[in-house]
Amino acid sequence: MEIYSKTERIILSVLSADSRASITELAKTAKCSRVTVVKALNRLEKRLDIRYTLEIDESKLGGSERHIVVVKFGNKKPSEEFLTSFFKNDEYAQDVYALEGAFDLFIYARAGNPAKYIQWETYIASELAEYRPVIKPSEFVVAHIGFWPLNDSFVNDISSAIKLDKKDRQILVLLNQNSRMSIHEMAKKTGIEKGTVRYRLLRLQNSGVVKRFTIAIQNPPQQYKILHFSNYRFNKNINERMLELRRWYLTIDDGEFPVLGTFQIVAPISGSFRSFAFSLFYDQDNVSSSINNHKKIFQKDNIDIVYARVANVVKGMLPLRNLEIKANYTPIAWNRDNK
Repeated sequence: MEIYSKTERIILSVLSADSRASITELAKTAKCSRVTVVKALNRLEKRLDIRYTLEIDESKLGGSERHIVVVKFGNKKPSEEFLTSFFKNDEYAQDVYALEGAFDLFIYARAGNPAKYIQWETYIASELAEYRPVIKPSEFVVAHIGFWPLNDSFVNDISSAIKLDKKDRQILVLLNQNSRMSIHEMAKKTGIEKGTVRYRLLRLQNSGVVKRFTIAIQNPPQQYKILHFSNYRFNKNINERMLELRRWYLTIDDGEFPVLGTFQIVAPISGSFRSFAFSLFYDQDNVSSSINNHKKIFQKDNIDIVYARVANVVKGMLPLRNLEIKANYTPIAWNRDNK
């Protein structure tokens, strides 16, 4: 287990919530000098492979279709080089991971409407037919916690009701690529006056398109990056078990000041599976313990959990950051009478 200082953990926590926080702000929060912050930040960027990006409110985008798709290939599997080339210019596939375990491939996809999505899914199935893929899609509507980094193509899908012009979209693309980019550099790249860039940046936040400037860590200290997919029978009083699960999520990292929390994404979904989670562990024993605890909570509901380990990023980024789950967990009503 890698050792991280308190200063490094504080820096990661602040940047996860606001990646544009200045060195002075970081130093003030961490109660150390600016020089110490700069050195610690340089170490973290190298050790964790930090990418500065955006969390976008996808409800503000023109397309509302969001899906997670897992694929199991037959005896013959495509190479990662082939998959990288295949998905490189795919406008719907936002994040693609090669997996080990129950599935071989994971795709987070966005489409403008159901017709476009089913066309895309059919295309994927037909183009990969020689590998005899078993494809299991589910609709991703809302998350309790977590986010998906988006490719730059998302700017083309922003609703016309938001009224963002070409310059706003240029700024969004730059921030999506590096949300820590200075006002001066954005002005230079776009040809817009610095004062105007600053104003437009604030407007993007106030419009709600940008939920937060954040980070996406690509080399977490926990090497077991696990995707869980669960199905339930949903017997009576399922809401009670859901609330118990929520309490477990909120306390799993109690007593620690983690570099990255155990759970990074938790979401109910609809389709091939009923729930999804992206979690981080140090070893297989931690993985098994977590799954057994989940099964114990839902033993009345005939729960079935399958999982796979992320082996490599084929396209996009891993959605990992230091985010306090208690402060950021969004509860969802499980029936009409329960809130």
